Amino acid sequence: MKYLFSILALFSFLFATSQNDKKTFQDLKQLEGKWVGNLNLSDGSSQPINLSYSIRSNGSALVEESNEGGVEMMSIINLQKEQILHTHYCGAMNRPVGELRSNKDGVIKFLTNQERSGLDENKELFVGSWEFNLLPNDSEKFIYKYEAISPNGGFTAVAEMSRIR
Repeated sequence: MKYLFSILALFSFLFATSQNDKKTFQDLKQLEGKWVGNLNLSDGSSQPINLSYSIRSNGSALVEESNEGGVEMMSIINLQKEQILHTHYCGAMNRPVGELRSNKDGVIKFLTNQERSGLDENKELFVGSWEFNLLPNDSEKFIYKYEAISPNGGFTAVAEMSRIR
């Protein structure tokens, strides 16, 4: 009987996780369009940032195209086997794969799985986490945040994004 309860608890957890990932993906699709902001870095510097989101592949992928002070990058957010993934094609010439860590009150956080990404924080610079604060009371703005990690410490970048289209 104890074994049966353990199996039921596992299935309940997996079903809840899958439902949360699906809801999160639907929430992120609200970003479709073009956005502008000013990216503020933890070292005190700042630069312009432009983000463009488009829904692709019959609704199964959300593509983010970014331009941070002239550096173009791309991310693809998709559901794969009931799990939402955030795959970032970085200007640092690597590909961090983020997995959903939380979605609470419109704040969605992804954490890079270093093993899955083939990355090592002791050897290279890469984005370790992303956060999208969808600001439930304002569909024309959101807060975009990421944290880069590296052997030399890394940095945090935050921007308030405004919809332009």
